[in-house]
Amino acid sequence: MARQSAYSAAMGPLQCLLYMSHATRELGADEIARLLDSARGRNEAEAVTGALLHYGGRFVQVLEGEPDAVERCFARIASDNRHARLTRLHNAPCETRRFPDWSMRYVGCAAQPDRAVGAFLDQLELAPGPDNVRQAIALLQRLAGGGGAWQVR
Repeated sequence: MARQSAYSAAMGPLQCLLYMSHATRELGADEIARLLDSARGRNEAEAVTGALLHYGGRFVQVLEGEPDAVERCFARIASDNRHARLTRLHNAPCETRRFPDWSMRYVGCAAQPDRAVGAFLDQLELAPGPDNVRQAIALLQRLAGGGGAWQVR
């Protein structure tokens, strides 16, 4: 919890960005681990928090932090060749962090595919309106908490 108070104490205005992209290829466990280690270090240095869902060949991620830091993080993601069809679904000020304890919480499906999550991601991609964006952020919060068929790290 010390990280949460350090983030809170050093923060000016907060920005929340939600994006979706498609993986350009299958990522193995070792590559995901390297991606997480690298991104977490940069995010911690810039006080960016959030969660990343990797499911069905797609990435959905929430980034939170000072606006310039969030934009720098998103620019790095946009230049990463592991992402295609990168779409910014939401980018707006927020009052509090929803993922204060994680520089980047990773969520992946560890068991059989979850058809409800897959169908929701299809809907989010087709109609990223305010209701679907709120539901997507709430879904990431719930999945980031762990449990069930979802692997978190």
